[in-house]
Amino acid sequence: MASGNLLVAQGGGPTAVVNCSLLGVVEEARRMKTKIGKIIGALRSIDGLLEEDLVDLGKESPVNLRKISLKPGAALGSCRRKMVEEDYGRILDVLKKFDVRYFMYIGGNGSMHTVHKVDQLARSVGYELKAIGIPKTIDNDLAYTDHCPGFGSAAKYFASVTREIGLDVASLPPPISVIETLGRNTGWLAASASLAAEEEGDAPNLIYVPERPFSLEEFLSDISDVYDKLGRAVIVVSEGLKDESGLYLGGVNSAAARDGFGRDLPGGAASFLAAKISEQLKLRARSEKPGLAARTAAEYASTVDRKEAYLVGKTAVRSAVKGQSGVMMTLEREKGSKYRCVVGQVPLNNVAIAEKPLPPDFINTKGNFVTEAFLNYCRPIVGDAIKSFPVLAKHRLNMKPAR
Repeated sequence: MASGNLLVAQGGGPTAVVNCSLLGVVEEARRMKTKIGKIIGALRSIDGLLEEDLVDLGKESPVNLRKISLKPGAALGSCRRKMVEEDYGRILDVLKKFDVRYFMYIGGNGSMHTVHKVDQLARSVGYELKAIGIPKTIDNDLAYTDHCPGFGSAAKYFASVTREIGLDVASLPPPISVIETLGRNTGWLAASASLAAEEEGDAPNLIYVPERPFSLEEFLSDISDVYDKLGRAVIVVSEGLKDESGLYLGGVNSAAARDGFGRDLPGGAASFLAAKISEQLKLRARSEKPGLAARTAAEYASTVDRKEAYLVGKTAVRSAVKGQSGVMMTLEREKGSKYRCVVGQVPLNNVAIAEKPLPPDFINTKGNFVTEAFLNYCRPIVGDAIKSFPVLAKHRLNMKPAR
């Protein structure tokens, strides 16, 4: 492999630990001085790469980079670009112009498709390039990896918020609260709210994910059962819930509101369902939608997530220098009672665009909560314990009233 420059970009929605992967790439590339020359960052992701809006990351202060690794948002900037065939040729032209021999792309499903296409094009024209995908998504829907960097922190956030909302509802109802999580097609984030419960009856009481058909009638029946028992209910729903006609519950289903990929925008399920609860069950209900806060809540970042995000970035550079290309780094959970993940890899043509749904055994029979198997899967990824709060002993006053 000829020596040359390395270029790194960040694509798609940021996570609380996406800059840890960037740090892993830069620090490891600095150690490879005989193989890697300049360490180039593409500002605004593929948009910046196409426009040659590039920066020299090798000149960044190591101390500042360490601080930036803890910062929310993509430090280089990101984009959601609907790629056309001409874009790939232009990308390769830019990589050639700047003598880039190592291309690292940190991103989710669409980003993995992009780096796969760039790798294929480089091979077809005989340009020596090592292209590696570095996984990143809070949705946890990349296939062939045990989990994705970014998910553990978002899971910790949603579990923490659900616990806190549950305590609020228990102290001063309105008796029903519907919390909406991100997750267009998969329910990993909604499921992660289950980590909030410490004792029976704690929030969340019900969870609904896109992997199971949604029935409004069954939903309302489930809430009635919980309310009759507890006098309150906290429900977590994924934004990706759809009605029987295939439209997002409460979503904006119009051409004008579609995203850059032509997809209808989900979001609004919680407010839609809260209105149905009030209308049909005659109970006070309100909706909560933390939304993008899950991507930006760096204060909730999991220490396990930070370490693993750094590790996949670091290992991606090592793999490229060893001659690997056209692969995505993966996290592989080792068997045993103690949690440990190692970094592996999978061909990009296997993972590009593919989505990983919640496995059936992670969802209970009724489709309104998760199983112990999911909790066992998710707890080690979150790593840190969800903050617990003390309760008053509530010693009843036995004094006789003064006469």
